[in-house]
Parts: sequence; structure tokens; C-alpha cells
Amino acid sequence: MKEIIKKKGYAVGTFLGISNVQTVECLSYTGLDFVIIDTEHGPYDTETMGDMISAAEKGGMVPVVRVADVTHKEIQRAVDNGARGLIVPCLKTTDEFKKVAELAKFAPIGNRGFIKARGSGYGNEPWAAVPLKEYMKNCNERVLTLPQCETAEALENIEEIVRIEGIDGIFIGPFDLSIALGIPAEFDNPKFTEAVERVKKACHEAGKLCMMFSGSAAEGKKAAEGGMDAVAVGIDSIVVKEAYSRLVSEVRG
Repeated sequence: MKEIIKKKGYAVGTFLGISNVQTVECLSYTGLDFVIIDTEHGPYDTETMGDMISAAEKGGMVPVVRVADVTHKEIQRAVDNGARGLIVPCLKTTDEFKKVAELAKFAPIGNRGFIKARGSGYGNEPWAAVPLKEYMKNCNERVLTLPQCETAEALENIEEIVRIEGIDGIFIGPFDLSIALGIPAEFDNPKFTEAVERVKKACHEAGKLCMMFSGSAAEGKKAAEGGMDAVAVGIDSIVVKEAYSRLVSEVRG
């Protein structure tokens, strides 16, 4: 992800909530830089998630997983299967953000459980077929922790949160954040735009990435040009519905 951002200026991805391996394969021909496999709201079990991660990497896209919560099971299964980024929702306290780093990173940063699993080619990938300390260091660099800022509590403590060791960036969830601020979906409200700028400023001052969901191409372009390092544009269910609605409308004329 960092290499893409450095090369292109920002990365463009999308959310997958109904897709399968074949869809991921098709998306690899679109120019997307990354996909977010949404196990918070989507129907994915561990095996399906792992297959989609493999398909994304094979297609040259960075596989990111949004887990359901900050628990050992959720994070361990994602990183063991090869997730290159972790998005973690619904966090409020600084301790919850610290827990993300603890579970996702190996020592000395965190306390991730050790195994050389699918994501490392079962230890056979060149970067993984190394002494244990080097393997742990490589894993820590390869997996980006990108917890969400979507609560009022997280926003209030964002300057402290972004300086936690092992937190690589913040993913802004605009809908939940606007709801938490008492202005649901009022994305032009100064209260919301100021909140986004605060998060972005805190991230960049700490040398961390700032990412955001955008519901449309226009919103995504605006966010990227405004300094976001990456934008996740659209959700597969909405994109498919809108595309077919246009198709049917054009056929009926």
C-alpha cells in the first residue's frame, strides 16, 4: 500500500460485502489498487476470506480485511491468511487501539501468536523463509494496522491514538462518524469536515496514513485531492445494483 501511494500519490480501492473469488479476479482488471474484504458486515467465513485474499494478491491488488472487532480470533485469522491491511471498527478508547497493535504485531511491538501459515506460503515465501526474528520483523512491516475513527471518543483522542506504536494509519468511517457527531450523513456540515481534517492532520503529523470511505467517484476524487492517502470508493452491492439499474433503463429506453 505504501509503495502504491508513493508511486501514484494515493491508492484507490473498494469494499466487498457480497463478492466471491471470481468477482475479485474480475476486479483485478479494473485498475483498483486494493480491495477491502468486509467480514464485519459481509457473510465471509475464514476459508472464503482466505481464498479472496489469495485472489487479490494474484491479481495485483492489496488485500485488506475489515474484521468484526478487536479480538484475538478476528485479527489472527486475517493476518494468518495473508491480509496486508487490517481495518478494525467501533473503537472508542485508547486502550482498544493499543489492543489492535498488540494482536496484529509480533514482539517487540505486540504479542501476535506465531505461525507460518497461508499468508506466508506456509513459511516458503522468500521473505518468510528466514530466521524467526527477521520473519517477525517482516510480518510487522507487511501488515498495516488501520483502525477506524468513527466514534466521538476516538476523535477526541485521535492525536494520542495515531502515536501508538504499531498503529500504521487511520481509516475514517464517514457514516458512523457523522452519526456519532449527531449529524447523520451531513458530510458538508462544518462539524464533520473539521473532524475529517483533524484526523488527517493528526495522522500526517505522526507520519501515519489516513484513509477514508467515499460513496461516489466524485467524493473519492475530492478526498484524494484533499490529501487522503487512500480512498475506498463504493461497495460492491451498491455498484452492482446501480450499474444494472442503468443498463435496464437504457434497454427500456
